[in-house]
Amino acid sequence: MSLAIQELLLCCRQFDNDKATERKKEVDKFKRLIQMPETREQLDRNSESKHSKQLNWDTVFRFLQKYIVKETECLQAANQNVSATTQASRQKKMQEISNIMKYFIRWANKR
Repeated sequence: MSLAIQELLLCCRQFDNDKATERKKEVDKFKRLIQMPETREQLDRNSESKHSKQLNWDTVFRFLQKYIVKETECLQAANQNVSATTQASRQKKMQEISNIMKYFIRWANKR
């Protein structure tokens, strides 16, 4: 397994971290890693291999799905009786969460 794929796997596993700041750091790291041609090429090779149990495009997609669900649940669990400013910041956070999936799909389609 290449170093880039190992880093990406560790990064994806941290999406389930209980601390929001850690998840945010991992999203930034994820964006950097997914831009690397080496990472995308290795994901392609792993996806083409039918017997591979290594990280592939589908697995990364599932990690992202879990991340989005976790972030959405955290936002929904927060107090709903808040100021307009807080509600606006939560809306912005929801957009950022959905943008990570768009970002991933954009890079996946470039291959």
